[in-house]
Amino acid sequence: MATKQQNAKSAATDIQSLFDPRGYQDVFKTWAQMNERVTGLMVDAAEKTTEIAHGTTQEALSNVREVAQVRDEPADYGKAYSDFMQKQVELFTRTAQNYAEVTQNSASQASELASEAGHEIGDKVAASAQGAADKASSAAKKAA
Repeated sequence: MATKQQNAKSAATDIQSLFDPRGYQDVFKTWAQMNERVTGLMVDAAEKTTEIAHGTTQEALSNVREVAQVRDEPADYGKAYSDFMQKQVELFTRTAQNYAEVTQNSASQASELASEAGHEIGDKVAASAQGAADKASSAAKKAA
């Protein structure tokens, strides 16, 4: 009878420890690490786009300064305006390409990170679930 009570007590202890908080802490730690990396991606992309915007603004202002200069001949104003428009179109095209490159690179990195996070968290959750199942099985055997 004492052995049966000991087994029941041992089974109860095993059941209480089924949900090991360390397993969940690992999952949350992994989640926090992934969040840190995603934040890093976002900050990097923001820095790059800010640099692009800064460079574009400086070049556009330089183009405006150049087109606003006084010309000797009236015909020179038409040429200056035509050159200005061409420079602005080229600037817009380069800027759009640069933004697209940053966006594409960031999206690719985020996709890789999400896939990695899914696998890593899935593995940790599966390991925690397997540990809980093993403990439950052991507890059931002890209780029987």
